[in-house]
Amino acid sequence: MTAHLLILSLFMKKLFLVLSSALLLTACGSSPVVIQKAKPVPQERIMAYGEPNPDYAKVTIIRDEGFQGGGCYLGVMYKQTLLARFDTAEKADFYIPEGDHKFAVISDPYGRGLCSGSWDPAVEVQHIKKDQDNIYRISLGPWRRPRLLPM
Repeated sequence: MTAHLLILSLFMKKLFLVLSSALLLTACGSSPVVIQKAKPVPQERIMAYGEPNPDYAKVTIIRDEGFQGGGCYLGVMYKQTLLARFDTAEKADFYIPEGDHKFAVISDPYGRGLCSGSWDPAVEVQHIKKDQDNIYRISLGPWRRPRLLPM
């Protein structure tokens, strides 16, 4: 009888470790936000390319929601220019010329304390076209640094 209890106890411990690990891994990611539910980035945190321009393509960027990185703003760079500083579940529209352009998600350049850290940003080339929806998300996935991905 005690051998069965020992085996059951070991099985329960392993099961607990596996479930705990799975929970931790899923909690570290971020989740996409439906564009209609995203809050607009306040004007004071939109730095460039926010004015409508009929000659340019409209680009919408939405930051995912989730626990990871939720206490700090993230910036999006285009042509060495900070477009905006995003909180979780926020969106902003930008007006960018058509073509293939490099974008990068960076740590908040105005952040302090824990929010002042930085990483080697992942540079993403996005194909921007005037006659299509150019919607991208700032995602904090398993790759350990934020990326700008098409929705």
